[in-house]
Amino acid sequence: MAELSEQSLTSILSNQIELAKTHDRSARKNARDKATDYYLGNMDPYVPPEENRSKVVSRDVADTIGQVLPGILRVFTASGRMVVVEPESMGDDDAARQATEALNYVFFKDNDGEEIIHSAAWDALKDGNGVLKTFWDDTPVYTTTYHSGLTEDQLALLLMPNEDGEAPEVIQKDEEVETIFDPMTGQPMGQMVTYDVKVKRKKAEGTFVVDCIPGEEFLIDADATKTEEAAFTAHWQQKTRSALIEMGFAKDKVQSIPQAARADSPEKQARQIDTGANDAPDASMELVDYFECFVRIDKDGDGIAELIRCCMGGATNGVLLDWEVWEDENPFDDIKCEPIPHRWIARSLADEAIEIQDIKTVLTRQMLNNIYWANNPQRFAKGKIHNPDALDNPVFGQTVFGGPDAEVSPLTAPQTGEVALAGLSYADEMLQRRTGVGRQALSLDPDTLTNQSATAANLQHDAQYSQTEQIARSMAMGWRKMFRKLLRLLIKHQDAARTIIVNGKPLTFDPRSWNADMHVSINVGLGTGSRERDMMHLQGVLQSQLMLADRFMAAGAQEDAIDLLPKIIATMVKIAEAAGLKNAEDYYPEYTEEKVAKLKQMAQQAQQQPNPEMIKAQMSAQVEQQKVQAQMQLEQAKMQANVASEQAQAERDASKEQAQMQADLIVGAEQRQFDAKKHQDEMAFRYAELQQKREIEILKIQADAMQAERQAQARASTAPQQAN
Repeated sequence: MAELSEQSLTSILSNQIELAKTHDRSARKNARDKATDYYLGNMDPYVPPEENRSKVVSRDVADTIGQVLPGILRVFTASGRMVVVEPESMGDDDAARQATEALNYVFFKDNDGEEIIHSAAWDALKDGNGVLKTFWDDTPVYTTTYHSGLTEDQLALLLMPNEDGEAPEVIQKDEEVETIFDPMTGQPMGQMVTYDVKVKRKKAEGTFVVDCIPGEEFLIDADATKTEEAAFTAHWQQKTRSALIEMGFAKDKVQSIPQAARADSPEKQARQIDTGANDAPDASMELVDYFECFVRIDKDGDGIAELIRCCMGGATNGVLLDWEVWEDENPFDDIKCEPIPHRWIARSLADEAIEIQDIKTVLTRQMLNNIYWANNPQRFAKGKIHNPDALDNPVFGQTVFGGPDAEVSPLTAPQTGEVALAGLSYADEMLQRRTGVGRQALSLDPDTLTNQSATAANLQHDAQYSQTEQIARSMAMGWRKMFRKLLRLLIKHQDAARTIIVNGKPLTFDPRSWNADMHVSINVGLGTGSRERDMMHLQGVLQSQLMLADRFMAAGAQEDAIDLLPKIIATMVKIAEAAGLKNAEDYYPEYTEEKVAKLKQMAQQAQQQPNPEMIKAQMSAQVEQQKVQAQMQLEQAKMQANVASEQAQAERDASKEQAQMQADLIVGAEQRQFDAKKHQDEMAFRYAELQQKREIEILKIQADAMQAERQAQARASTAPQQAN
């Protein structure tokens, strides 16, 4: 099979565009038009009012969307991190953290993320599907700056090339010669040249674009059930010929595109004021239909369809401006309100509320007409009335004149207000069952505070909010697809490292080495209940975590307590987010896996070291033991000194006695011998007595030392238990 020719491709595209437009008109357009009219209160084409009767319109579609939309937006914007990237395999931890910050930065800073979320959620609630377009725009981004009063050196510094070797382009340059005068003499000293320049410099090679496009500008084939698998999708816009030429399309092709019809869609008419002007002041400003199509076609005849991007000008008899094999994914995603399985078109809140708005509009008009009738009743006039205009156009204090048989009586209208109010109440209950939106869902519902218990009110409140939470989770599926696509676009098209500022700190990321299969999830953890309820539940979780950490520490499971620390901080961050604080992570330290591992290592080292209290007790016991030993040594020295002194005295006394005995030999040798023997016996007895006394003292000192040592050991053994 031959390769696809441009003529064949043009024919296929024209046919696909017409089929998609026909499908849009039959399946989506009428529902979009009606939902928009009901949202804006333009109900005359659907429920026309009676002449000279009430024209009031119930606004249930707008009220329902207006009550659900803030909760949906809070789900996705409360934390400041709408998307979280999780590691797919070992080694993806750092890449996942960087990807999380990068995706949130690109979405919220490079693109107006909050406005995109609002527009997509509003489209989904009104029409069932909000359409997103995500792509890499390789058009270089330039910035233009103005500088005045520059010297030659300053101008040369300004025009220096950047690190990539690209120098700024001077768009405009003006010179001014200024004469310099001597401040002392006032005489001219010379001249100085200054420059006023307008400089254009390249800011980036391209941009990652996320946009929410209007539903009437999106075309999809009738058989599609998923946007990413559709055989044909297109973005339909009206652009001027000048804009298309600026986009790089050939001038002759652009000039051959037929002019677009002025028949705007009701959605566009509702958003814009039509001045009735249809003629462009110049041919270059004429509007033409521009279709950016993504179609799956077998281009090279291998039997496998490739995704091809084609740019068409005009539909019938259109002109193929350009085409290429699209290497990226289909750029379109849809945010659904209430998905219907196996069907692309989802149900919306408007679908649930339109019928109720019809009923309430009719009942409200009838009730007001009845009140008007009761307050201004018709009159029955009998006989001749001289001034009947006074009855038709009454004036306060005016007199009605009539003949003798004239009689005027009011025609009383039946009061049907209570019946109408009962019908309106029933309609509100129907709307609440369908959408979960009603008085009881409001935080300040008086019946919730007076006619039922707090538990019953919370159960009813949660049951109604569960429907809103389900809508948010349905939308999260579409947002997850969009962010996965954006992640792969970053990996493919960002060919250099980029530095961004996150929470006041620089973060450099290079997505070329990231794993494209990392899991992407949407942060919808808080739900759509009241902030106070969320904070109360999170406070309970925090108390449980703190109690568990204390139990772990008391049981000696320090590693389990450290593992719980990042979870405790995550709960604290959630509490700050529930309080409405942006960038809640700034209020608490960040505990990465490396930091947690370091804390565990420090705890293990602390366990291996001796207990300071035990060391202190042991040292105290040693000091006491040394004191006892020193005291024993001192007592022994004193005893030895006393024994030696007594022995010396005994020896002196013995010598003296012996001399006395020799001196008394004259008296009698026997008496002296007897006395000497007696004295020796007495001295031996005294010596034995002293020796026994010394041994008793030594035994007593040893017993006291042993008692002191046992007491010191007892104190040392009880010290670790007191420390634990």
